Amino acid sequence: MEYILPLKDCHAHFSEVVGGKAMGLGSLLRQDLPVPPGFAVSTHAYREFVEATGIDRAIQKNLRHADTLERQRVASERIRSLFEESELQGPLFGELTEAYRELGPQGSLPVAVRSSSVSEDAAEASFAGEHDTFLWVEGPEAVAKNVLRCWSSLFTPQALSYFRQFELHPDETAMGVVVQTMVAAEAAGVMITIDPVTGDRSQISIEGSCGLGLAVVGGEVTPDRYFVDKVTLDIRSRMISPKGIAYRFDSELGEVCRIEIPEEEQMRPCLTEEEVIQIAALGKQVERALGTPQDIEWALGPGVSGDREIYLLQTRPETVWRNKQATPSATSHTSIMNRLVGNMSVPMRIV
Repeated sequence: MEYILPLKDCHAHFSEVVGGKAMGLGSLLRQDLPVPPGFAVSTHAYREFVEATGIDRAIQKNLRHADTLERQRVASERIRSLFEESELQGPLFGELTEAYRELGPQGSLPVAVRSSSVSEDAAEASFAGEHDTFLWVEGPEAVAKNVLRCWSSLFTPQALSYFRQFELHPDETAMGVVVQTMVAAEAAGVMITIDPVTGDRSQISIEGSCGLGLAVVGGEVTPDRYFVDKVTLDIRSRMISPKGIAYRFDSELGEVCRIEIPEEEQMRPCLTEEEVIQIAALGKQVERALGTPQDIEWALGPGVSGDREIYLLQTRPETVWRNKQATPSATSHTSIMNRLVGNMSVPMRIV
């Protein structure tokens, strides 16, 4: 295929072709780690589309004077509307349809459509979390529509601010897209293979909440937090928080819904101790394979047997402590938690 790559083929030297998210998933798959099946839409498709439609010229025109927050907001709205009012046609749509149908026998397999920018994990300016993800997308036409929406999210107001701050030209970046089989997550979260507050590399930090994690993205709940010893995989500390809501897919309505959790269930941990240890063990394996601390997204959902299984949805190099000196790890559990809650240096993302 000209525009589509299997995730397993997304190597580091393809970063400009598929973007950071696809490259990270490829590295996980080559280690035979549990990653939902999927494929990447290359940045070549993006570049060809904006050139063929003239959107590239419109982008340059709209960004010419986008030097204030308000002008960046207006420019973002105009640019994004150009993508979202367009349609994918021709060979790209044909390849996208074929790759989507190869993921499963049914014609409406639910997938996640996720942005994969070539700039999202740049050392000097991480764009991680600035671009869009769309969940429970069904059918090739809907997938194509959300590929366009992912492309448009390269031009959010925050991203435009980054462009100006780091003197990036829109021609210097591009957007790949990852399409993955949807995990019906009963719990989801993020894992950092160091202490995100102190930089202590001897432990792993895990955050999680019930359902798809959207409640944490919106600041509607505080996630459960665990610290695990990286050597022994013993749980050093934990903080279980009240989780009043969760987001889950409603098959009757055909959409993700906000669910109220009964009061008597709100303090129930989203993970068992065994699951915490299993997730930490996977994180340790990923870090060892890739040679540097990692920021990893995970989800727990029913596997083939129906039992809960762990899936890794993304990995990227940890960026906060990349160029910092770690501080001693004598900080107490309570003060670490307070600093995490106040600073939110490791926010939940859509997974």
